[in-house]
Amino acid sequence: MPTLEYASETPQHWAELFKRSLGRRFYAGYVLTEDTVCYRHPQIRAAVGCQRCERPICPECMTQASIGHHCPSCLGEGNQQVYTTRNMPRSAVTVIQILIGINAIAFVGQLLSPTDLNIGWLFGPAVAAGEWWRVITSAFLHGSLIHIGFNMYGLWILGNPLLEGLGKIRFLLVYLTGLLGGSFAVLAFDFGAPTLGASGAVLGLAGALAAVLWSRGVSLTQTPLGFILALNLGLPLLVGGISFWGHFGGIFAGFAGGWLLSWLPHRFGRTQTEGIIATLSLCAVLVVGMVMVVGSRGLL
Repeated sequence: MPTLEYASETPQHWAELFKRSLGRRFYAGYVLTEDTVCYRHPQIRAAVGCQRCERPICPECMTQASIGHHCPSCLGEGNQQVYTTRNMPRSAVTVIQILIGINAIAFVGQLLSPTDLNIGWLFGPAVAAGEWWRVITSAFLHGSLIHIGFNMYGLWILGNPLLEGLGKIRFLLVYLTGLLGGSFAVLAFDFGAPTLGASGAVLGLAGALAAVLWSRGVSLTQTPLGFILALNLGLPLLVGGISFWGHFGGIFAGFAGGWLLSWLPHRFGRTQTEGIIATLSLCAVLVVGMVMVVGSRGLL
C-alpha cells in the first residue's frame, strides 16, 4: 500500500503509483485488476485498456497511437495512423512541459518586474472594473520559488497519469475547469483578497483524477491522492497566506470535470465528444457564475 515514504521518489514513480493503486492499472480511463483478461484472448492477461473503446487488451492486440494504445477493432474502424517508437509524437509529455514552461517564464517576468506583475493577480475589485484577464493570468503567477516549485511538481506527478488516461484535449479541458473553478470560488467567497498561483488548476487535475479512480472502484484513502486532497484542503486553514477557496474551487470543479469526461460516458454509454461538450458547458456555467458574483461583489 502506498505511504508517505514515497514522497522522496521520482515524479515518474508517483505517476506509476496512481496507475497501480491497490494492484490495479489505470489506462484510457479503465482500471485493470490482476484478473482482467484481454477481450479478444480470454486466456491472456490484459496489459492496458484501449484508448478509444476502453476494452482491456493484451500486448498482442496493442497498437501504439498518439496517446495510449488502440485495439484491432478500433484500429480497423477508424483507419487510425500507426505510430512506432521512431515517429510517435511526444504530445503526452509536451503539453505538461509547455504549461510548466509558461509558468516558469511568467515567474521570471515577475522577478524582473518592479511591480511583480501584480496587474495579473486575481483581485475582485479590479475584475469588477473590467480587468477580466486576471481570471486567467493569475493562474500563471506565483508568490515565491517554493510556491511555483510545489505547483509545478504537482502538475507533473498529477498530470502525467491523467494525461495518459484522458488524452491531450480532455486533459487541457480539465486544467481549464480547475482554473475557472478556483477563480470562481475566490471571487465568490474572498472577493477582496489578491490571489495568485496555479494551485486551482493543478488541484483541478487532482480532483479529476480522484473522480476517475473513484468511479473505477479505487479507494482514494488507500492511494497518495487521498492524502494530497486532504492536505491541500486543510493546510490553508492552518497556515496563513494560502487561499482555501482557490484550492476548494479547483478540486471540486476538477472532480466535476473528471466525472463528466470519464465516468459519465463510461456509465451511460456516451461518447467522448458528449463528455467534452458537457464539460465545456460546466466551464460556461462557471464563467456566467463569475460574472454574477463580480456584479454583486462576492457572496460574502
